Amino acid sequence: MSMGTHRRSHAARQAGFTVLEMAVSVGVVGALALLAGTGYRDYAQWRARSHAEAQTEVARQALRGFVLRNRRLPCPDLSNLGDGAREGNGGSCPGGAQVGWLPYETLGLPRPDRGERLRYAVSRPSGADLVAPSGSSAEDGNFDNGARIRASLATLAARTPGTDVPYLSDPDPDLESCGRVLSNPAFALIAALDDRDGDGSGRADDLARFDGLNQAMASSNALCIAAPGRPMDRQYDDVVASESADALLGWLATQTR
Repeated sequence: MSMGTHRRSHAARQAGFTVLEMAVSVGVVGALALLAGTGYRDYAQWRARSHAEAQTEVARQALRGFVLRNRRLPCPDLSNLGDGAREGNGGSCPGGAQVGWLPYETLGLPRPDRGERLRYAVSRPSGADLVAPSGSSAEDGNFDNGARIRASLATLAARTPGTDVPYLSDPDPDLESCGRVLSNPAFALIAALDDRDGDGSGRADDLARFDGLNQAMASSNALCIAAPGRPMDRQYDDVVASESADALLGWLATQTR
């Protein structure tokens, strides 16, 4: 082999190693980028969920304060996408209105963008209507020192759980079904996060952003709600918070002693 041929062969081997090393390096960088991207998505989802949980807790406390001041719970905002931000629709609250949007302005809360608005459900069975307690009108409910709302809460707490008012299903994803009634809360709040396996379009006015059992509650005012303890998975990432009649009754007792 001539010296020139040897040099060319050595140079080719060097070039080959360089290409191989470059391929390995690109693969390593790609893997790291994938891991970093996955970690970022997980972190972003964690932040979004934490934000939704904080929003529902603020709303829960605002609803408690409303009960304390007005001796009733507010009627849901019945506007299409929560743009009304006040009770009912056009100043009226039909007797059967149990599901809608959180009435932000009524509660003294800033109205968020459509994509962050909470669905709100309130129990209004006959004899235990929490919006117009014990048959009173919504206007005169605060003149009885809370006796009517306490009586309505006690009646709701003693009822056999049923499907005529908003109800929570089983928290186990393998068991949850609108045919399984876990309990009837005094009220419930539902926040929708973007679908974990969705297309990422993030349409703020898309009611299909709500997952699982909550889809029908969002699109057709169905009364079936996923349990607050239901774990997240690839098809479900909603945040649900609720207040039982017993818990709200006990809290009112501590505030009105």
